[in-house]
Formats: sequence, structure tokens, C-alpha cells
Amino acid sequence: MTLPIIFMHRDDEDYLAYSLRQAKMSNPRSPVYLLGREANRKYASSGAMHVMMDSYMQTAQMFAKVYQHMHVMSYEYNLFCFQRWFILRDFMRKNRIQGCFYLDSDVMLYTQVNKPEYRAFSMEFAWTSFVGLDTLDRFCNLTMQYFVNPQMFRLLVQKTIELDQVIEGVPLVSDMVLCLLYFRSYSGQAHTHGTFGDSFFDENINRPRWAESLSGKKKVYAIDGQLYCKDLASGALKRLNSLHFQGLTAKSYMKDFWLPHIPRQPGVHYYDYASSQWTIQN
Repeated sequence: MTLPIIFMHRDDEDYLAYSLRQAKMSNPRSPVYLLGREANRKYASSGAMHVMMDSYMQTAQMFAKVYQHMHVMSYEYNLFCFQRWFILRDFMRKNRIQGCFYLDSDVMLYTQVNKPEYRAFSMEFAWTSFVGLDTLDRFCNLTMQYFVNPQMFRLLVQKTIELDQVIEGVPLVSDMVLCLLYFRSYSGQAHTHGTFGDSFFDENINRPRWAESLSGKKKVYAIDGQLYCKDLASGALKRLNSLHFQGLTAKSYMKDFWLPHIPRQPGVHYYDYASSQWTIQN
């Protein structure tokens, strides 16, 4: 059975059209869902299916009653980052979906997600993950416990500080911190860091780290329609399974990373962020 691919988004933003289409092009046999609202129904085209997320808000609304806000982002934004896991869980339950590949709406997907090895890539990245319904049940239950139990909430704040998730003295209590705690303490899985052989799922295009950089971002090469980054240590090219366009500036590049806009002509191309175009590598 093909693995469903699920996105979730509340607002009307045109980059959704590219992440949805790219997921479907990479996985033509997988159902692609957008759990959204009426304002973004228009982006669910080319085989993607739009589902009203408000039909699956019951337990998310229960969580809202116990949520405690501690973050520099707005109350509504950070609350929804937690609520999305409850919405996803309830959608999967009602539709008898035992597992899916979840993607944030600013992630472009370039690999088929049905490969068995990707099932080990679960809750390690909150923005790109295989998610089983049983895992979601455990994660949502744990999330409720952290916010209902004052002692556990204090522990969550302390863990947030230990992870250096602090801005101007404010601990950034987020679902990403909880995902990391869940992964380390309850998943029983080893870190993959998103890497599978000579390919990888991107953490953040703005964090080159091990990869060659350009304009403060990962330098991305296009060879025969496939995307790669270069490992600085070995000089080897690593194929991209996904790219995470985190941040407002990065999202403006997404249309150029949609498969029909990626160069297929002979030679090596790279993406020049300054000019927002693919350029031949000399």
C-alpha cells in the first residue's frame, strides 16, 4: 500500500502550490493531502486533495485549554504548532490511516517515501517525518502530560533551556523541543540525521554546516534534473531527498526548485540565490 503524504496549513500562501505539486510529482502513486482551510483550497490541484482541518479539531481544542505559552512567537502560532499533531492524529484515526509521511508546507520533496528504510526516520525532524498512528498516540498523550502536570511542565522548560532554545531570556517551549525529547527518550530509535546512504532529508537550507555554501545557504547543484549538495569534508555529492525552505526569504525560492523548473540540459548547474536563477557551473 502506498504511503499517504500529508501537509497542514492554515493560510493563503502561494508557495503551497509548489510543495504540493512537487510531492505529487515525486510520488505519483501516493495520495497527497492538504489539511487546510477554505482560503487555501485553490492550491490543492494536480492530484492533491484538500481536507478541512476544522473537522478534526476536537482534541486540539482540548489541548488549547491546558496550553501554557512560553515563546517569542505569538500565542496563536505556537499553540497551532502543538495542535497540528492532534489534528493529524485525529485525521488519521477517522480515515483509518496507520502511517503517513508528514511534511511542513515549506518542504519540497524529491524522493519516493515508500522506501522501507524511511520508516526509521520518525519524529527526528518535526518538519519532515514518517509518522505512525501509534507514535502519534504516544506523542500526543505525552504532550498533554507535559502541560497538565506542573512538575512535568517545569521539566520541559528546563530541558528547553538545556537545549539552548532561549531568546532574550525567554525559553522557547515548542513542539520541536518535545519532538526531540520524545525521540531521545521514547522512540527507541537511533539518530539518522536525515541521511540515508548518499542521500539526505534537509534540516534547513539556511544551515549549510557540513555542506558547501552560497549566500549563507546550502549550495544546490542540478545534474540531469537531480538535486545535490557537496560534502565539504569528502567533496562527494549527496542527493537531496527534500529541501526545507525555512523563513520568508527562503520560501521565495521554492518555485525555482519545482521539478519542471529544474535544469535538465547537459552540464552542471547551481542555484544562484542573488539572481534567483539556475546558472551553469564553469
